[in-house]
Formats: sequence, structure tokens, C-alpha cells
Amino acid sequence: MYKLSQELIKELKEHSINYCHWKSNLLLNEALDGYDDLDLLVSRADITEFEIVLLSLGFKEASNNKISFSSIKHFYGYDNESGEILHLHIYYQIKTGPSWTKSIHFNFEEYILNNLTIHESGMPIPQKYIELPIFIFRVMLKYSKINEFILVNREHQRTIKEIAYLQNSVDKKRVEEFLKQYFPNISLDEFYSYIDTIINGTKLKRYRDGKKLKNRLKNYKYLSFVEDYRNNILQLSYRVSNKLFYKEKKKLHSAGAMIVIAGLDATGKTTVTDELKNWLGKNLTVSLFHFGKPNSTILTYPFNFLIKLMRKRYKDSTLKSSIKRDEKPKSLLYILRQIVLAYDRYTLVKKYYKKVSMGEIVLVDRYKSENYGVMDSKRVNPNEYRGIKRALAKFENSIYDKMPIPDILFYLTVPVEVAVIRNRDRIKEGKESEEFIRVRHTQNRDLTYIAKYNYKIDTDQDYKDEIRDIKSKIWRIL
Repeated sequence: MYKLSQELIKELKEHSINYCHWKSNLLLNEALDGYDDLDLLVSRADITEFEIVLLSLGFKEASNNKISFSSIKHFYGYDNESGEILHLHIYYQIKTGPSWTKSIHFNFEEYILNNLTIHESGMPIPQKYIELPIFIFRVMLKYSKINEFILVNREHQRTIKEIAYLQNSVDKKRVEEFLKQYFPNISLDEFYSYIDTIINGTKLKRYRDGKKLKNRLKNYKYLSFVEDYRNNILQLSYRVSNKLFYKEKKKLHSAGAMIVIAGLDATGKTTVTDELKNWLGKNLTVSLFHFGKPNSTILTYPFNFLIKLMRKRYKDSTLKSSIKRDEKPKSLLYILRQIVLAYDRYTLVKKYYKKVSMGEIVLVDRYKSENYGVMDSKRVNPNEYRGIKRALAKFENSIYDKMPIPDILFYLTVPVEVAVIRNRDRIKEGKESEEFIRVRHTQNRDLTYIAKYNYKIDTDQDYKDEIRDIKSKIWRIL
């Protein structure tokens, strides 16, 4: 179990919050260890206190407004021990039915919360005579929608296991009493016929019985047929297009963030950015781009194409800007090349910073420093030129100055000897020579970066400790 899960259970108990984990309790231990989200039902009277507890534990709210439902929220917390994120799926009302529309509202939440038992983990859960009917109805309602029928059918074996778990030692008499109180038009025999349909029924029978049950539960429907149908079509369209094109997940309610991983060669920038993308991208909308390698814009493509031809034809290394060659004044062509590069970088950053302003998290591999003539930064110092070259140098500088300040920046460092060994061992096409690594470390050490939150990370340590430290700092600020 995550330490965060233990703290959550402990704090909710100490604050006397009336809540429970209301479904899928067969796998509750696994969910508490991050296997799946935790589905918590919370008493209406305790909502404010409950959310205060979540905030005190570092949980953050997030949502995708295209697939959100009233009275259902999502909170995410960071577990320091594992370095992973715990997802809480919070219900203040039980909205269920087909997942995409949730057109059913079982408005007996307080009855459930007044009839709980304690799971071995310490978390309250509904008694089985309540959880069993709700589970069966949830599965059957999904069978009533063709698009969701396919999804629930894929989990058939898990469904069978959960039915066996819930039927084990359940009090049938109490099941019957529960049905009479809240589902008076569904007899005990009819209820158990639905269980048989799930276990042994054909696909056609499951679909037909799902439709039958949906009609039986019409008193709990809060959407009309037209509204339900419309929402289902809209959700189907969005989810398919999102899967293929948009790739949207949830966005934190706090704000978007631009997170930069900068540093010297062989410090593990790419490894860190890739892991952060996988870590955050599991639940949140995340983008990643490389600052040092911008694509050409329509305006700069002809010039970049010409530079590429000149490099090949004349093997002119002075047009490369990855390291400082000398302190001599540069040619007009070199300065123009730096202006084009600065513009391409600026355009790339602005494109992604728009996503930040719209609530997304953007990871950046490398970024500009405040130093002259070093990697990814201003290449031309106006004080070294006069006339047209000075004016062009100022223009190049102004482009970098207009770039947004990152929210969080990590400057990765490592001793040069360690960098040389790492570079020698890594598998990379066209990787840098040892001499190149040494020169770059000499020229680019102790750079100055500006960010709202700025951290220097020594990567000459165990990677697990390094990445856990980085994740912890990010989560605290997000």
C-alpha cells in the first residue's frame, strides 16, 4: 500500500469523515497501491472538510471538461516513497450507468454510508448486500450500450471474479430487503437472473437484459432518452477523435506549467524528460519538445535550407553554433544564421507556451540561459560589434529576451569525468566525441538561468533518488 494511501485513511478517520470506497472492492488493496483509481463516496455534509484533508495531503484537482460530470471529481496525490501518483475518483452523488453518459443517479447515498463495514486496509466499504446489486446493475447497464458492451465484455473474467467475491457470505435476505426498499419492481429472482445472464448468457441476451433493466431503473434516470442519446453520440465522437488526434487527458485546476530540464551533456536530460512525461502523462495532458532543435518556419525555411547546402558543400564549421570556436568577431552570415535560429526557437516556445496558458503541462529539453555564446542561448554580444552588425546582434538578443520565463527549471550537473564515461557507454547515433564533451563542459558550466523556481541537481547520484527528488519538487509547485 502506498504510504499516501495509509495517510489518507488515517486522516479521514481522525477527521471523522463519513465516506467509503463504494465499488470494485475486490481489488481495493491493489488500488491502494496505485494499480487503479480509488472510487470514494463522500457524505454531502463532509464535502468541505474532506477536500481540506485532501489539500493538506498534497492532492490536486484536475479534470477534462469534455468528459466531466456534476458531483464527480478527480484528485491526484504524489506518494513520496514510490514516486508515483495516486488517483482519487470522488463521488458526492452516485452517478452510474453507461460510463460515457452516467444517466442514472442512485440517490440513496446516505443509506450506503450508514451501512458500512471496514476493509482489512482500514478503509470503509459498503456491506456486500448493498455492493452486489449495485455492481450487477452497473454491469448490465453497460451491456445496454453497444459501444460500451464491447469494453465491458473485454473484462468478463474480472467481472466473474468480482461476482464470486460479492456473493461469498452475502446475506440473501438482506439483498431482498434492499431491493424491496430501493428497487421494488425488481424481485430477488429477477435480480439473480441478471447474475446468470452475466455469467452464462449469450451476447445477445446480455444486450436484451441490459435494455430490460435500464427500463426497470427509469425512476433513477435523470436524463431523457434524447439527452442520453445525444450525450452518447457526442462522447463517442470526442473519445474517438481524442484517441486518434487530440490525446487530451485531464488538466490541473491550479494552472498549467512549463518545466525545463537543462544542463550539460551526459547529465541525463533526455532520460529525465522522458520519465517525467510518462509519469505525468499517465493522468494529465503533457507535451514535450526539444528547445535546441526547432523546425524551420515558413519564413526561415529558405535560409535554413541554404545553410544546410553550404555546410555540405564547403564543410563550413563556422556556421555551427553548438560550441564556441574563438572570440573573433563573426561574419554577417553567421549573425544572420543566429537570428534565424533564435526566431525558430521563439516560434516553437510560443506555440507550446500557449498550451501552458490553457492549463497543460509542457516539458522542455534544454532552454536558453542568460550567458552569451553558450549552447541554446544568445550567440552574439552587441558590445563586440558596431554598425549593422551591432543592430542585428541586438535584434537576436531581443528575440531571446521575449521568450517566456519557465515555471520550474532543473539545471542538471555532473563532473566532467563522469560525463565522459557516460557518453562512452551510451548508445547513440552520431554521439559526441570525448573532446567535444570536455569542451562543452568547460564552456557551459555554471550557467545562469532565470525561472520562477530554479533548482540545481547533481546527477552523480543514484538515479532513483535523483528522479524522486525532481518529482517531489515538481508536485509541490504544480
